[in-house]
Parts: sequence; structure tokens; C-alpha cells
Amino acid sequence: MSSNKDNPERVSFKSQMILALIPSFISQIIAFYRIRKLVYGIIIEVVVFFIDLIIQTTISWPVGMVMTLPVTIGIPIYYIRKWTVEFNNVSRGLF
Repeated sequence: MSSNKDNPERVSFKSQMILALIPSFISQIIAFYRIRKLVYGIIIEVVVFFIDLIIQTTISWPVGMVMTLPVTIGIPIYYIRKWTVEFNNVSRGLF
């Protein structure tokens, strides 16, 4: 397996997961940008924002916040993980 120094097109899976785990719009957008999925990432973030907004307005604060955290982190993690693996496989010529 080649390192990132040998192939600059590869993106570190570990750093992508760290960016995805931070429940912040900016860090997750950076992760989407690094794998060239910025437009899809913005769409996902907007959808997640509205899902969170609906949950937090219908359910009171402590319970609503606890329910939105898995959505806020889980959905972006799924797509960042999936697309990072695909991006790294394409850059190695496996697809």
C-alpha cells in the first residue's frame, strides 16, 4: 500500500473520520471538500440541519438535543466514509 506522499490523490481515512466526528458544519464540509463531494456535502448538511430543526422544535431541549446528535454526526459520517473509500480506490485505479 502506498503512502500519501507517494500518491497525493489519496485522502487519509483517519483524518476524514476525525473531521466527520466533530459535530460542526465546517469540519464536515472540509471533509466533503477533500474528497471532491462539496456540493453533495452541502446538500446533506442542509437536509441534516432541517431534520435537526424539526426534532428540536417538536421535542423539548435536553431530549431533542440528545436525539439530534446521532443524526448530526451519523448521516455525514456514513457518506464521508463511503465516499472516502471510493475516492481512495479510484485514485489507486481499482474502479
